[in-house]
Amino acid sequence: MKKFLEELRTRAWRTAGARYNAARRLRRRELFSTISLAMFSSVSIAVAFLQRIYSTVPSTTLDNYLTALAACLGVFILAISLMEWGAANGAKAETLHRNAEDLTAYHLKLAQCLAQLDDNVVLSWDIVEELRKDYEIIKERCSHNHLPLDDLLFRADRRTAKEFVTSEGNPLISWWMKQWILFHWSILSVWYFGVFWTVIVAAVAAIPWK
Repeated sequence: MKKFLEELRTRAWRTAGARYNAARRLRRRELFSTISLAMFSSVSIAVAFLQRIYSTVPSTTLDNYLTALAACLGVFILAISLMEWGAANGAKAETLHRNAEDLTAYHLKLAQCLAQLDDNVVLSWDIVEELRKDYEIIKERCSHNHLPLDDLLFRADRRTAKEFVTSEGNPLISWWMKQWILFHWSILSVWYFGVFWTVIVAAVAAIPWK
């Protein structure tokens, strides 16, 4: 019974940690999305001003390029805005965070039960079955799930915990692997904004001023 409760507590601990990480990742994506869309809109307005100031003669190469660039930027911003609105990253992050809080409270409840067992308090298997069902109910209460990488980061952050070491006490995840996992997790949700920025900067740099 004690071994089962310990495994259930570890599972709840890992799930809560992974969902905390998922909430952080989605909030970071929402932040990058908000900042990038604001800056993209600023670039679009700047292009319109550049056309007004520097392209006084219509139908020149500069005028045509700035017109096409302004139109493409408008469509580009609209598409990204719709994609990010549909993703609802902020709402997902909030749901995952609340579920992680519930799992953390459940983890403490299991710790209390294990302490009672250590004090020779008798627990029935009916109580254990209810605890197992509670875990499934809390986990399924969240309609969004974390990514495997969120759980991997949690294990990497706690790589020296007794649950994540070998029988000799060596961490299953090395320090270098932890750094790689953290880097991968950090760029997972924001890398494509870097691609968008690269495209826009290249398009602006290619303006034919002469």
